[in-house]
Amino acid sequence: MRVQLQVVRGRGAPQSIELDAPSLDDARLQAQGQGFAVLALRPARPSFKHLLGLRASGTGLSRQDVHVFVEQLRDLLVAGLSVIEALTTLQQAAPQHLRGAIDGLIRRLRAGERFSQGLASQPHYPALLVALARASELTSDLPQALSRYLEHEQRVNELRHRVASVAIYPLLLLGVGGAVLMFLLLYVMPRFARVFEGMNEPLPWSARAMVWWAQWLHSHGAWLWATVAAIAVGAAFLAGSRAGRARAMQYLLAWAPLRDRLRTYFLARWYRSTGMLVEGGIPLPEALGLSVSVLPAAMQAACARTERAIRDGIGPAQAHALAGMSTPVAEQLMRAGERTGDFGAVLMRIAQFHETEVARSLERGMRSLEPVVMVLIGVGVGAVVVLMYLPIFELAAAIQ
Repeated sequence: MRVQLQVVRGRGAPQSIELDAPSLDDARLQAQGQGFAVLALRPARPSFKHLLGLRASGTGLSRQDVHVFVEQLRDLLVAGLSVIEALTTLQQAAPQHLRGAIDGLIRRLRAGERFSQGLASQPHYPALLVALARASELTSDLPQALSRYLEHEQRVNELRHRVASVAIYPLLLLGVGGAVLMFLLLYVMPRFARVFEGMNEPLPWSARAMVWWAQWLHSHGAWLWATVAAIAVGAAFLAGSRAGRARAMQYLLAWAPLRDRLRTYFLARWYRSTGMLVEGGIPLPEALGLSVSVLPAAMQAACARTERAIRDGIGPAQAHALAGMSTPVAEQLMRAGERTGDFGAVLMRIAQFHETEVARSLERGMRSLEPVVMVLIGVGVGAVVVLMYLPIFELAAAIQ
């Protein structure tokens, strides 16, 4: 939860800060750990920045913060420090917005809680990291668990980078071309139409079209801009809302052109997360439940059906197939994993296969989309330019 606190430090002036904490008491302890005296606190009202999913300065942890924290903690543990010693070392060198979160972990460890419980008590840390830490408590190999998490994040970031590098050019082309087209339609064409508004002679059809468009914009322009602003604000709030993102993802998963690619992408993430947990020592049914957070809401029910089927004694390959959570390749590899008993490694290989498939499929699709976007933008801009200059050519011909 988000907590707003009125605090003071030393002889300084009172100030207001916001912290992410599971409860008001934890927020008070975090503030005190940062050297503040708490005057008052209450649940914070969601701000526009928070609704958009942006981290407020000085509070919260971003994905990059968590990645750096895990990497540094792993290195200190490998060097021979205990968990509390490593966390204390990190707290001393951490930026201000990280110290409260690390201090919360230290306090819970000194109170006798396990490391995974300390991670789970704070909303900053992903469920996969908590599950891997819980698995490491069975094997007493926390550095290896942290290394698995970092490897998972690296694979996810590599896939995102490949997707972004392939999609950036068509999206940039579409954005710049669309901006040029809107500039011509909303700014240049109405001013061009003023040349023909005062003419008494019969106008060509292209000039009449421009004059009508200019008059319509003059009469309804305010409503048009208000509608565009409302759509932009609504899209921003939906993007920052978990329910809105879930509904949008549900529609995308039902849209035929993207359905198979998105489904394969999320299945690959799910296979990788489950495989890491199984390799870490967590039984497969429990690993399926812990890794469900990487799936969109529309696919989580099928994950639950898979888990129930395995608990009922059905083989993993058949359980995944019955719940619709496998592909033909994945099902065959799972059957091979059932025979060898190394199911975690099999899931990791399945994930790698499907991640490569998704990246190649997206690359082919984007490269096919580039000429289509170029043609559409060229036709749109060219049509507007021809529409503006055609009356001039017709009038010049009539004068001659």
